[in-house]
Amino acid sequence: MRPRKNNMIPQELIEKAKKFAYIQTEKYKAPSLFQVEFTNEKGRWLAEEFGADKDIVLLGTLLMDCMIGVAIQEGRREKHVEMSEDKTRELLSEFSDLDKEVRENIIWCIKQHHGADKFYSLESEICCNADCYRFVSVKGVLGGIKFYREAPLKDIVNLYLEKADGKWQALTLDICKKELEPQYRAVKFFLGSYRE
Repeated sequence: MRPRKNNMIPQELIEKAKKFAYIQTEKYKAPSLFQVEFTNEKGRWLAEEFGADKDIVLLGTLLMDCMIGVAIQEGRREKHVEMSEDKTRELLSEFSDLDKEVRENIIWCIKQHHGADKFYSLESEICCNADCYRFVSVKGVLGGIKFYREAPLKDIVNLYLEKADGKWQALTLDICKKELEPQYRAVKFFLGSYRE
C-alpha cells in the first residue's frame, strides 16, 4: 500500500466532481442520490477513523460509479468502472497543478472500489469498504431498493442478494466487518425469504 501525503485538493475540483456526480444521478437515476450520499457518509467516517485523506476519499466515492447510468443505458454495465475511470481522468486533466501522486490515488479509488488483492492506498481501500455499505447494510439495502420501484421486485431481490455476497467478500476493514456482519446476515435472510 502506498504511503500517504497530505496534499491540497482544489475546492474547485471537489465542486466540479460533486456537480457532475449529482447531474449523472439526476439524469440516469443510477446510482441514486441516496447511494452516492450514503457512500460519501461512510467514506468520510472511515477516513476520520483511519486518518486518511478525506478529500481523496470524497472524490473516490463521488466518482467511482459516475458513469454507471450511462453504462446501463448503453448495455455495458460491466464496463462502468473503466468508463468512470476515463471520466475521472478527464475531470482531473483540467487541474494541471494537481500532484501526480494525488491524481493516481484518486484514479485507484475508482479502479479498486469493487475490491483488490492489494490496495494501492488506504484511501482506495476505504472507498471499496464504503461502497460495500450500499449492499450489505440494512440502511443501504432499504434506501437503495426504494429507487428501483419501476423494476420487477424479483429482479431487485436477485440483484441485492448477488451484490450482498460480492460486497461481503470485498470488505477488508475489521471495523466494517464487525459492524456489518449481523446486518449482512439480516439482509440475506430477509431477501432470501422472498417468494413470488
